[in-house]
Formats: sequence, C-alpha cells, structure tokens
Amino acid sequence: MSKFLAKIPAILCSIGIFYFSSLPQAPFVMSTFQWQDKFLHFFAYLFYGCTLSLAIHVHDTNQYKKNILWIILIGCLYAVSDEFHQSFVPGRTSEIGDIIADCLGIVCATIVYRYIVLRTSKVL
Repeated sequence: MSKFLAKIPAILCSIGIFYFSSLPQAPFVMSTFQWQDKFLHFFAYLFYGCTLSLAIHVHDTNQYKKNILWIILIGCLYAVSDEFHQSFVPGRTSEIGDIIADCLGIVCATIVYRYIVLRTSKVL
C-alpha cells in the first residue's frame, strides 16, 4: 500500500501541470521580469521531479542510478508531451525554451534525489 501512496503526489502533480497547460492564459505569469515563465517552468518541474523521485524510489530502492534515468526520461517526455498539448490550446504557444527549463528542473530534482539517497544510505 505504501508504494501506491508514494505515487499519488506524482499523479496529482501530472494532473496539475496538465490542467494549467489547458488554460487559455497562464495564471501565474505577471511579466515582472523577462524570464519569469522559464523560472516557473523550472520550479514546477523541479517539484514534479521530486514527486517522481519519491514514486520511483519506493518502487525500486536498490537501483538509484537506474531510478535517476527513469526520472529524467519520464519527466522530460512529460515536458515534451505537455508542450505539444499546449500547442493546441487557444491563446497558448509551445516553446523549446519551456521544454529546456522543464528538463533542467527534472535534472536538478535528480541531483536532490541523489544527494538524499547518498546521505541516507551507507550502501552507496
């Protein structure tokens, strides 16, 4: 049962990203500085990567290097699919810069994940 519960944050985060991408206007972008939307993408996917890390690590605790590859693969594929989905939403555009910011957030989440795994496990 705990393996299922560990996946709930990643599922909810996926649904949240999809929901906000479905809106005709991004609700959080206030144009306070030039790259604000990229920072929002980065931090949203940093959080998403952390939830993926939790979900994947609980499933396979002994293979953290393999887990990192899965986190990056799933997160970046979701970022690409999200931008593709967003290209069909009226009033929204799809940008390669958003995908890059998303993937950087996922990679940074794996760095956090690696740090936590190494700090809590003496086996690695």
